[in-house]
Amino acid sequence: MNSMVDGKRQGMARWSASRIGWMSVTLALMVATPSFAQSPPPGGPGTSGSMPGFMQPGSGPLQLLPGPAPVAPLPDAATPYAPSTAPAAPAKPLATVAPRETATLALTARLTPDGPPIGAGVVWRVFNETQGPDGTRELVAERHGGSADFALKPGGYFVYCGFGYAGTTEHVVVGTGLKAASVVLNAGGVRLYAVSGKGKPPLDKDDLSFDIFSQELDSHGEPKAVALDIAPGTIVRLPAKTYNVTANYGDANARTTADIDVKAGKLSDITLTEKAAKITLKLVSTDGGEAIADTRWSILTQAGDLVTSGVGAFPSFVLAEGDYTVIANHEDGQFQRIVSVVSGEDADVEVLATADHRVTN
Repeated sequence: MNSMVDGKRQGMARWSASRIGWMSVTLALMVATPSFAQSPPPGGPGTSGSMPGFMQPGSGPLQLLPGPAPVAPLPDAATPYAPSTAPAAPAKPLATVAPRETATLALTARLTPDGPPIGAGVVWRVFNETQGPDGTRELVAERHGGSADFALKPGGYFVYCGFGYAGTTEHVVVGTGLKAASVVLNAGGVRLYAVSGKGKPPLDKDDLSFDIFSQELDSHGEPKAVALDIAPGTIVRLPAKTYNVTANYGDANARTTADIDVKAGKLSDITLTEKAAKITLKLVSTDGGEAIADTRWSILTQAGDLVTSGVGAFPSFVLAEGDYTVIANHEDGQFQRIVSVVSGEDADVEVLATADHRVTN
């Protein structure tokens, strides 16, 4: 009985010694691989790949030794993934973009040097000062309104400032930061009207227009046209100087011309007087009779020059003051009448289709 107890005691002692030896090997492996306490496995958390530093099933038997056992060396499978002795790969420098240097060009337009800034109606165009192969300059920027700011690369530019028919171009050079410039146009404005006599209301805008000419001559020796077909009451912006204005009343011969002065920073209202009137024609068989349709009309000066012509039962013509020969042509023959046009006195004119008004060759 005692021998059996002694045998059990000896077996348990050997089992305890072997257990202690196995635990020593395991602890030795864990202590020998400190890098994996801080670094995740190559596959990342939650991967099924083998964990370096630990024996995996099927990697080979682990021999248990009785009693205290020496620390086993690291197996090849436990080699640290990134040993601390390996030199770190140099970091690639971040790509840097050189900052784009820009300048702010702040432009203001004025009619006179001491006048207020123009708040609307200004056209700004900025061109590169360098000409292209075809001799043109690149349009860099454009603005419409009043004052304007432009973000530009440092360099030279040509700046055009337009205000109606007034405009100027200036050369500017910008560096970095802010550059302010004021462009003086030395310009003013006019509004044009016309009447047919003193105390008469302004003429109908549907029959009236204005042409403005410079006092300079073109290559044909004629005054240079500045602005054409301007409606009455329209504000026309012009450089300050003297101009010749023609008022066109109707489409025949009613024309009035005058010289006008445009003053810088001023808006002037100018009224011209047209010495003309509107007449309405009709061909009738008797006084006060019904107008005959399909009548062809010709209006001649007393010298026989054709002034204007038209077709219809009731055509209207605007004529300058004076005497005219009115000829009506119908299938029954040709009839005429002498008409006197008085400025400001519009009138209806009848031509009788009778023998004493018939034109004979």
